[in-house]
Amino acid sequence: MKPTATPETLDQYTRRILSYADGGDPRAILRKTPVRLSRRVGAATRRRLTSRPAPGKWSVGEILSHLSEVEMLWGYRLRAVYERSGIPLVGMDQDAWARNSRYRRIDPRRALETFVALRRANVAFIDGIPRKELKRWGAHSQFGRLTLAKMISLMAGHDLNHTRQVEERLAAKRGQRG
Repeated sequence: MKPTATPETLDQYTRRILSYADGGDPRAILRKTPVRLSRRVGAATRRRLTSRPAPGKWSVGEILSHLSEVEMLWGYRLRAVYERSGIPLVGMDQDAWARNSRYRRIDPRRALETFVALRRANVAFIDGIPRKELKRWGAHSQFGRLTLAKMISLMAGHDLNHTRQVEERLAAKRGQRG
């Protein structure tokens, strides 16, 4: 009998996500992600983009929907913390967001367009934050104290995590078609 996996704790999740961007320039990662995703999604059919790799696992389209919605959330958090350091930040339940926003019904290309537009705005905002202000922080209900610098690193690690998932799903589907 196969042992069941222990759910990842929030601390483990945070360390894993931050590790993806370790040694890299988070701002460069944030700039490259929209281009990287656009290239990967490119000519893929809607069917390829909306097919789930396994029960309970998100399709590429669902990942793109998640990225677009989380980009809205990060954009708000960045701006709120820059405005008022120490502000409370509420966590989110990604499964509830996926269900409530009906990720399975969102057109994957529209989700990608939304992500790209929001990312462009967020990168421009981040680029305008003076380095000394990156220590401003928010009191996150799940992550605890989050500085602007850490938020930017989490965004970059989150990008790399989901970009790899998109690449793996599209590569696996291509390989299955032989």
